[in-house]
Amino acid sequence: MMIPDFSLDKNFWRRFTEAKWNRKPTVIRAPFRNSIVTSAEVFEALIRATRRLRAPTDDLSFRLASGRVVLDSDLDRLLPRAQDVSLKRYASRIGRIAAGQQFSIFVSDFQIDLGWAFFRRLQQFLKELYVIEGVPSKRAEVDLFLGNYRRTHTSVHRDSADVFCFVVEGRKRIRAWPEDAIPSSSPVSGPSKYERFLGRSICLEGEPGDIIYWPSSYWHVAESGGWLGSSLSLGLYYGGGIVQALASGLEAGSHEIFGNENRLPSIPFLNGRMSAHLASIAKRVKRESESLTHALVRSWMERITGYGFVRIPRARGRVPLRVRKAVRAHPTSSILSRKDNNQLVIAANGSSVIVSFHSDAERLIRILSSGKTCRVVDLLTSRRGKRSRSIRVIRQVLQFLFDARALEYV
Repeated sequence: MMIPDFSLDKNFWRRFTEAKWNRKPTVIRAPFRNSIVTSAEVFEALIRATRRLRAPTDDLSFRLASGRVVLDSDLDRLLPRAQDVSLKRYASRIGRIAAGQQFSIFVSDFQIDLGWAFFRRLQQFLKELYVIEGVPSKRAEVDLFLGNYRRTHTSVHRDSADVFCFVVEGRKRIRAWPEDAIPSSSPVSGPSKYERFLGRSICLEGEPGDIIYWPSSYWHVAESGGWLGSSLSLGLYYGGGIVQALASGLEAGSHEIFGNENRLPSIPFLNGRMSAHLASIAKRVKRESESLTHALVRSWMERITGYGFVRIPRARGRVPLRVRKAVRAHPTSSILSRKDNNQLVIAANGSSVIVSFHSDAERLIRILSSGKTCRVVDLLTSRRGKRSRSIRVIRQVLQFLFDARALEYV
């Protein structure tokens, strides 16, 4: 069975980045033979999300047309259940419970719930774009928007992300304005009533399978005629700097140096001199700077190989190592490695491992990264054709790469 391909070639992305990227919104009409995600997959993922998020937070919200945000006590009866079978039947049940009120559901980091197969499709879609524009320095994420609402409850607004909106069910209409078309004292929030600005707006409409794109600089609002619709918004946040992107690694590294220490000494300092406490911290930073650098680089390797996503779905199950099979690196999985003293740090698909350094392990990464197809037994053999002491390390590296889904049998 042929596996659907969700990649767009280099020529497409070159034309797109020259004409549209960071310039103006557009609709990419049904670029793939199959939809990147189906309504059934969204429904099943939404069931998983409601188990993951049992309370309305920034990650999950349920709203009614009255403007009321549903509270914890309402969630069990209003969130979808497996017995609903489909999004349409779920919407019918909500219509009865809410007396016909329009509703909306928002779930952030929905890529976690859609799972590994969907994440692989995202990698296919993004790979050639990232070759041109690089990986987002801040983050990438996928959000679910579902409901029969007539317009986004936040009304006109701006995000700090470039957005690709995948239409799943129903029609999706985005009304967008260039940065100077909407006067606002806020960089993110626009007017709740925007009728007088319609003349300068761009109306983008998509159907299932279409992709709507708008740059981070554009004001926008989602509109509909009250029909049921669902869409996934892939947000690419390029706005943050390198330090911000490495914040998680910096935090992890500093925790190793300072432990759980989270308070500064009292003030004022005696005689205007730095306290012994802060002087001790400065010495520890200097002494442990190499460890902190190590943590930062490892974090960055994970972010790059994870395509900019902070939260990545887990691939279920360990892949057995079959020595008689042929193997190659998956075409969307970058494998990075870095020697650090007597250790080798390896990252793939947002995960990393540290193994004892061995030249055969470094050679293994070079071979796999080249895209070659090799037999596992040959990878476990040194260049001299003899079993070497590196077999244990090679096995460890191969098992990590299989479990990270960076390798595939052929």
